[in-house]
Amino acid sequence: MVHTTCNIRRPACLAILVAIVLFSRLRAEEPFDYFRNNWNVIGLKDYQRGTRITPDNRLMLADKATVRLRFGEKLAPLSRKQNKLALDGWLPVFSITAAEGPVRYDFTLWATPLPDAKDWKKAFEWPTEGENFLNWIVVKATNTGKESAEAKAKVEPIGRPGAAANVVTWSLAPGTSAEGVVRIPFQPVPKAAAFDKEDPKLWLQRTVDYWQGVMAEAAHIEVPCRKATEALLAAHVCQLIANDHGEVHGGEGFYDHFYIRDGAYQVMELEEAGMWDAARKAVELYLVRQRPDGRFESQKGQFDANGQAPWVLWQYYKITGDRQWIERVYPQMRRAVDWTMKARREAPADSPYAGVLPNAVADGEYLWDGKQHILGYDFWNLRAMLLTADAARVLGKTEEADELLREAELYRQAIDAAWKRTGLPHFPPSWEKRGTHWGNTETLWPTEIFADDDPRVIALIKEVRENHGGGYVEGTIRWLGAWPDCIHPYMGAYTTMASLVRGEHEQVIEDFYWYLLHSTAAHAFPEGIFYKRRFAWANTIPHVTGAANYALMFRHMLIHERGDELHLLRAVPDWWLDDGKKIRVKRAPTHFGEMSLSVRGTATGVQVSLDPPKRQPPKRIVLHLPKSRPLAGSLDGVEVAVRSDQKKRWDFPAVVKLYQAFDRPLNRPIPGLIKLPLDSAVGRDRCRMLDLTAAANTDPFTAPFGVPKPGKFLFTGMPVGVQTIGGVPFQIIDPAKNKGRGLVVLHSPKAPTNRKWPRQIEIPVKQQGKRLFFLGNVHGWSSHDPGTGPWGAVAEYVIHYADGQTQTVPLVTGRTADEWARPGDADEVFVGLRGDPWHLNVLGVTLRNTPIEKIVFHDLGTPAAPVLAAVTLEK
Repeated sequence: MVHTTCNIRRPACLAILVAIVLFSRLRAEEPFDYFRNNWNVIGLKDYQRGTRITPDNRLMLADKATVRLRFGEKLAPLSRKQNKLALDGWLPVFSITAAEGPVRYDFTLWATPLPDAKDWKKAFEWPTEGENFLNWIVVKATNTGKESAEAKAKVEPIGRPGAAANVVTWSLAPGTSAEGVVRIPFQPVPKAAAFDKEDPKLWLQRTVDYWQGVMAEAAHIEVPCRKATEALLAAHVCQLIANDHGEVHGGEGFYDHFYIRDGAYQVMELEEAGMWDAARKAVELYLVRQRPDGRFESQKGQFDANGQAPWVLWQYYKITGDRQWIERVYPQMRRAVDWTMKARREAPADSPYAGVLPNAVADGEYLWDGKQHILGYDFWNLRAMLLTADAARVLGKTEEADELLREAELYRQAIDAAWKRTGLPHFPPSWEKRGTHWGNTETLWPTEIFADDDPRVIALIKEVRENHGGGYVEGTIRWLGAWPDCIHPYMGAYTTMASLVRGEHEQVIEDFYWYLLHSTAAHAFPEGIFYKRRFAWANTIPHVTGAANYALMFRHMLIHERGDELHLLRAVPDWWLDDGKKIRVKRAPTHFGEMSLSVRGTATGVQVSLDPPKRQPPKRIVLHLPKSRPLAGSLDGVEVAVRSDQKKRWDFPAVVKLYQAFDRPLNRPIPGLIKLPLDSAVGRDRCRMLDLTAAANTDPFTAPFGVPKPGKFLFTGMPVGVQTIGGVPFQIIDPAKNKGRGLVVLHSPKAPTNRKWPRQIEIPVKQQGKRLFFLGNVHGWSSHDPGTGPWGAVAEYVIHYADGQTQTVPLVTGRTADEWARPGDADEVFVGLRGDPWHLNVLGVTLRNTPIEKIVFHDLGTPAAPVLAAVTLEK
């Protein structure tokens, strides 16, 4: 039986959670959060699943069960208006604050092993007794007023048979608080009542102690920018929770699979963080991904993995110095290179693609037809060849190393010849010049396969920054794949790293702060972003590669290996070196061994203390300092490279201010919108349900968008007749009684050519009303349609009043409309009806005190096909 408990104790008794005090200091000035669809996760290291927290602050449990949190006299649900903050800025313990009148409600969420685990300490580290765990929800109500106040909260499990909602009420004197706790297992357990006695304060402390203990053993980096420091710790936590039994995964609840490509950077992040147990487990799981023909593969038919896997194996040797490891894995590295040598000879000598890899499908470049020759595949396989030659040299296989270097030179010649045929100054995504930039940008990172002054590398940096799709937006590269108006921060990191290698420190710092901008207030990073809507695509937050690439960028700004050289402070903001500012690095693994670094700015210069790596000392250690901040004293064995002072100060407040100055449609409030669901239902006698029978043009149960036999993509189970939804009565047309027509669907250029949907319909009204409600507000054919016009809308309702004035209500993807067959993510409407896979939204607006002549439902010519099911006028 599913069990939840709620224990109420008076203010002085529970004193829960010293943590709440820490959260309160953050609430004084709410941190900036970029995303309108802010997700996060609470969970445990290496468990297969975690509890995702939705943008509207529901908890997602196993088997599609959810938990809704409510507060206040009317038990309003938490919504997207309430932000999620992490304890100490990075721990997977989240606080959500809401208020009603003088009462403030603080919800605190975290995860622990089940309390009946035989060894709960080990269960924190690994799923020793199954995959289940306990979610803790603590709610604290505080009366901030000068008079007594009533407070109420509700924790409501949905989709869990036998799970009762917990409703608690308090009478609070001025300045006092009361608290309650609810415990909910991720998966149902038969004897959950035994958890009632467990002390939340104790289990919170155990959770904090565990995660702080993990970080205490890891490399430590701290800089004067608090956002940057906390985001690094949050990135480590994100990675460990998303890992499944040691296997690096791309996300929790999405991309929950192993990707050699993404995982390569994730493993590097674990290594550079000094999280050796996790790194060892992860790198071992690469070895089993080699096919009988020698090629490494995790995603079918994609060739970059065959270069990335040998790099992972080489990189593990470089950062550990473990000769036995490289000796053990070298044969697999060599087999991967042998596959490359064979594959690149498949094309005849007179082919324009002689000497490069065969055509193949490409995910990142968005070239799925398999007809293109992908540069990123060639670049990665060339890199693997060079690194395998280095491994051969380390192992004393001199002749083999020379053979591989000769092969690499022939490979370079083939790449050069293919590039010349493109007629471009830069490297394109594919040799056919099609696709969006991806693997072709990994020229100087993670190892340099071209000279840093190669004109093609420089031209590529310029191309993606200034020209590709219109150039960078919000300091970030565009991704020109399936959807328009997308930017892709973690993919742009590869160009940032090329700029770092080239010594373009000001550009790196600007990129770094734009990267930080594209995160949540709890420092969760995305994959791609619909920047006009501030949405992470496909709800991919927190994205592990996004977090890993941030951590790598941050670390290499401070500590960067370049061949047999070690570079310190290669790209840091000048203000991090101001008088009184400190940078601390402890126990940082490098290719040369572990090192520590302390930097303190003074009024006359910079004091630096260095404990250099000793396992294999670098040939050069170079400290990069601005002209205005010279080294105070000297450092034995360290060269100082003086660079120019930075012309502009970049910090997090500056980039937020710059972003907020942008004129974006999503920042404009839509006048008259009503908060739904209604606090009290509107009686039918006070409503007029408008007649849409003549305008309806499609059958929701057979072919809602004109496609015959669309499989499950139907409105199966949608009720018909009069239905009260969100507190509003609607008349939903029964297509069986209306010649097979039940929904209004407007035009889309993607719709079948034999079905001509109208571009607009008119709904006669000729009556005055108080409020107007629409059921539908979804669209098909284009899930991420960015819209058009001043609102970025796909359609609009235009209300025509008798005095000649109009009122426009735009349908904006992500705000007042969304894709019909995906989970509803529009944040200014209410999901009123839901089935599998469909949903319909309710939208309401207040009206002028003037009679309405008609309503025009007008399509705006974008790919989306807008849908309307019913309209109700409140008299």
